[in-house]
Amino acid sequence: MATGLTTRPSGGTAPSLGDGSRATALIGIDLGSTSTKAALVEISSAREPVLRHVAHRVSARDVPGLLAGATEVTRACAEHADGPIAAVGIAAMAESGAAIDHAGLPLTGLVRWDAHVDRAHLDALLSSFPDLATDTGVPATTKPAAVALTALRSEQPQAFARMRHWAGAADLLTHALTGVRTTDHTLAGRTMMAGGRGEVWDAEVLAFLGIHPSVLPELRTPGAALPRTSTSALAFGLPAGIPVTVAGHDHIVGAWAAGVRAPGEAADSLGTAEAVVRVTDAADRRGAVAAGFAVGRTIDGAASTILGGSPACGALLAQWDQQHPDDRVHARLAELDAETWTPAAGMVLPYPSGRQCPAPRPDAALRIFPGSTDTTDDRVRSLLQSLVCHARWMRETTDALAGDAASTVTLLGSLAQRIPVWASLTAAAAGTTTTLRCTVSEPVAAGAALIAGVRAGVLADDVALPREPVAPAPRAHLDRIFRRFVATALADRAAPAAAPKGDTP
Repeated sequence: MATGLTTRPSGGTAPSLGDGSRATALIGIDLGSTSTKAALVEISSAREPVLRHVAHRVSARDVPGLLAGATEVTRACAEHADGPIAAVGIAAMAESGAAIDHAGLPLTGLVRWDAHVDRAHLDALLSSFPDLATDTGVPATTKPAAVALTALRSEQPQAFARMRHWAGAADLLTHALTGVRTTDHTLAGRTMMAGGRGEVWDAEVLAFLGIHPSVLPELRTPGAALPRTSTSALAFGLPAGIPVTVAGHDHIVGAWAAGVRAPGEAADSLGTAEAVVRVTDAADRRGAVAAGFAVGRTIDGAASTILGGSPACGALLAQWDQQHPDDRVHARLAELDAETWTPAAGMVLPYPSGRQCPAPRPDAALRIFPGSTDTTDDRVRSLLQSLVCHARWMRETTDALAGDAASTVTLLGSLAQRIPVWASLTAAAAGTTTTLRCTVSEPVAAGAALIAGVRAGVLADDVALPREPVAPAPRAHLDRIFRRFVATALADRAAPAAAPKGDTP
């Protein structure tokens, strides 16, 4: 089992290593969709990670705001460190970036993964590269940077002509800290501009876009020399000379951090969005992208990953809370006990903004099918039960794409901590597959710190966040419910507005 991670109050004396020196201190930064987080992690001589401090700030949609938020949370962690910082790691949402001019100033806002982009720009790209989705392992959506750049060239030609750099969120922060523009394979692989392995920029795609390779950040493979902080890092509370690692795509970083690294292992990340990561050595790439999944590589590049996501999850709970405050959805779910759980009579199709996978359907909508009692408790339990069913649908599809069933599934993210019954229902849905829960509420930020330590050579590469086994809810009876859920999701074609009591929260 992975090494333990505990939290202790800030201040005081840092733990002593065997030679009398201080513990190794690391900072990990997670540039997420909803918030920017930084984690200060210390590693003692017993290789036990200690989470000293976590800082949060609401995410920005422009480059100055992104960097200001990262500065604030990094400074907060650096101020809580009792000794020097050994390394810094940066994880980020993949499909987010900005055009930068010769003076280093942004020409656009932060073009995020959830930005509206006219599908005509995707069609223009695919007309020249019809096999691009299969070749890159990236589903044909408007999210990738290649589509954003096609749109920029068409809709803002003056800004496109002035563009000197295109940088993703992690690349922007790395440059601010080090003066070097670099990225990693897990982020590059999501752009549709770096092939299926994310190791080299595709010259033909770049020629179609009309950009020189120097416009994009340098691709550095695991083990390559790391850039180090320059004097500009003083604004972040860091001295010059600290190695900085682009740890990678946030979901892939979280999976690695929680010990999901070998073929046959899976992670289920519960956050604003939900992501399922399956590690495999035999991914069906064509089948995966057709089903709405992305195929990439693990943090160390040793195996493939199949990644599927749902934009609902925590975002849906937040939306429900806003529009149905009397349901007290978070509080009610947190109070539920796995031992006394009973199946909900209702069902929810949890698609407020379409379904990404499996069976992609951009026009899928949120539908609420009342149960026989139609009580608030039943409605809230129906919501959670349905989210668990959709996650099972994603996991079973990744099993089929990998050619075998997962041996373990690890839940991670703060929702798995705040709503314990969620993990127990997932374990019930997983059947005989071993279910584990990562016990750290910010695994991506903490994981970025651990990856930075490994890449800087101060940590062994088997370091990981702690996990604990999860017992299934004994009376969940999810097999029948799951079959009904999938059948309903596949058969549903009606808009929710006219459905009786199918009110969209």
